[in-house]
Amino acid sequence: MGRMGDKQAAEYYDLAMRHRKSADEAFQAWTLRKEQEYHAAAVLHAQMATMYAGMAAAAKAILDF
Repeated sequence: MGRMGDKQAAEYYDLAMRHRKSADEAFQAWTLRKEQEYHAAAVLHAQMATMYAGMAAAAKAILDF
């Protein structure tokens, strides 16, 4: 089952990195414009990145077990 864990973990990791990039972009936009919608987007994407990073770690640990 190692390959299945690696594949699932890689998919979650990819999603985490996409959300991290979106969070960075939204935070930069918020720093420039100080509009609440950019701050909310940055927080949401940061939370999603954290969630997917955790899911990647869990998928790797559980499916490899």
